[in-house]
Amino acid sequence: MAQKMLIALDSSEGAWHAVEYVGRTFGRTPEVEVILGHILSGLPPAFWDDGHILDDKEREQREQRKARWQAEQEKQWHGLVDKAKARLTAAGFPADKVSSLFKPKYYDVAEDLVSEALAQGCDTIVMGRRGLGTAKSLVLGSVTNKVVQNSRGLAVIIVT
Repeated sequence: MAQKMLIALDSSEGAWHAVEYVGRTFGRTPEVEVILGHILSGLPPAFWDDGHILDDKEREQREQRKARWQAEQEKQWHGLVDKAKARLTAAGFPADKVSSLFKPKYYDVAEDLVSEALAQGCDTIVMGRRGLGTAKSLVLGSVTNKVVQNSRGLAVIIVT
């Protein structure tokens, strides 16, 4: 049985089904720990280098815009975490058994999810079939498919 699991959390319906599934299935199992994890997919194109050399003022303004954007993403993330924690504790999880992890994308969202699950000592990743991505795969979303392909010994539970 899973001892420590990472739930891939975003605001998609699939992610909330994953939270509810974990609550129903493991909520009264005291030895199970849950990490609510989100990998920030990356900077929007407006923050990319547009090919010209920035002067100091332009560079500073761009960095300030990036910082504001990051702060807004984290604010939204904290709201999602609070909602998910409330659902899990209502299902029976002790509050100290639910933690969160918010990281900017380093390489690839799927690969980063797997790497974080391994680094945190998780044995299971729980995620929705599809997240917020706009591309529709035939069976699984692209991140979900990549997590399954790269899970390196982790159990992956896909909730629809």
